[in-house]
Amino acid sequence: MTQIDATSWSRSLRALFGEDMFAAVGARRRDDWRLDTLDVMQLRTDDPRGWSRVAAAPGRDDGRTGPDGPFSSVRPEDLGAAFPVSRRGAEQILVTLQAEWFQTEDIPDFDAREAELTSYARTILKRFGEDVLFFTNAATARKNPHADMFRREGSYEGFTSHVMDCGVIAVSATEVGIFWGFTID
Repeated sequence: MTQIDATSWSRSLRALFGEDMFAAVGARRRDDWRLDTLDVMQLRTDDPRGWSRVAAAPGRDDGRTGPDGPFSSVRPEDLGAAFPVSRRGAEQILVTLQAEWFQTEDIPDFDAREAELTSYARTILKRFGEDVLFFTNAATARKNPHADMFRREGSYEGFTSHVMDCGVIAVSATEVGIFWGFTID
């Protein structure tokens, strides 16, 4: 698998992640990947390569916004609701995050853009190498980690106080990536 560089990473992030979305990477420093995941979710670590991130997740209006953003109340045990998902499924979920309800029918011109959008997602996930593990809170993966995530049910184990949130956690031997979308109303 070819490696990517900061330019292709940034271009792909800009193409897929915008307002009300979150994409950040941090170093893998502990045996328990959940602890490193929380550091990235709560922005307590910087990208080890110095590459760009998108931390534009919406603030909460319940008075608990704080410096940690939408994941401030997530605990390690909450990540038990993150189900293994295949690389193909992770790519598909990254594409659907740009739709308000995380479904392909909510992406304008999806049929014409599917290959392009999937290419951006593939580029983003290449960063983590071949031996990466992917997790998602999309409940479809609980039953089948190889399911077609473009055609999944709209059920999620939410990690935030938003109406709905969905995402992918990428865990390699050296890095953890968090890619998340939020529905706020």
